[in-house]
Amino acid sequence: MKRQYERTSRRIDSGQIDPPLRAAITAHAEANQLGDVLGDAVACCETRSVRLSKPGLLARMTGSGDPDTEHRSVALYTPGYLIIAITGVNRGTHVRSARLDGVSAGTSALVAQFGQVDGEESGVSVTGLWSGETRDAATSFYLGLGGDADGKAFLTGLRAAITTAKTK
Repeated sequence: MKRQYERTSRRIDSGQIDPPLRAAITAHAEANQLGDVLGDAVACCETRSVRLSKPGLLARMTGSGDPDTEHRSVALYTPGYLIIAITGVNRGTHVRSARLDGVSAGTSALVAQFGQVDGEESGVSVTGLWSGETRDAATSFYLGLGGDADGKAFLTGLRAAITTAKTK
């Protein structure tokens, strides 16, 4: 299957997040009693995703395809939480979070469709109990990351943070 997105990631400090996105993350953290996630961030990564082709006919008819030709995501983790914020012109801004000790970061069929470049993984399917969703069952969310050094470093750090959180 052909690659759906071109992604580039860069490591940033939480202070470098655009002010409207910072405000959305702060509001989400307050609403879900997560504490000062921006101040407690261990690592933060911003990814720019550019869709390489338009969604298929069925996705366009049902409205299930990506509404934006380009979107931006910011992922950060603290010692206890993973927070992901995504923003695009048509999709708006959405923030979700999950406890690190309750998530798994593996691979899925989504990697092949959305993230794999020449057989190399450049994102991760994160499964957990996400804020703002049904808390009765874990669901998966694909976090797209660039195949560049910053995207790979963030993913490596995230996996280590999940392991640390689960062993405490």
